[in-house]
Amino acid sequence: MIKTKLRTELVSLVETAYGEAILTMQRGKEEKELVIAHTGLSGVVYESAVDYYLDNLGWIQEQFDDYWENGGEDKEIDNYIDGTVEYYDDWSTWEELNW
Repeated sequence: MIKTKLRTELVSLVETAYGEAILTMQRGKEEKELVIAHTGLSGVVYESAVDYYLDNLGWIQEQFDDYWENGGEDKEIDNYIDGTVEYYDDWSTWEELNW
């Protein structure tokens, strides 16, 4: 018998007027939603990215602001979403979404 490894895939990302970012993922035929930001995705990603670049890489605020305003925001949001989908690309973490 051949078994197919299920993969978690991004179906959609919707930001509501209230600032929620809702990620819909699919694994096999099952779809699940996850709220990944309650007050706007950009703000959530900004906080984690600015901490990383300033604290870990030693950037100054102006350096980060330039990066963020010149394509960094989109790049960091894409990485955040990709990382979230990748985290749930495992049966045990996927099942956590049932709670």
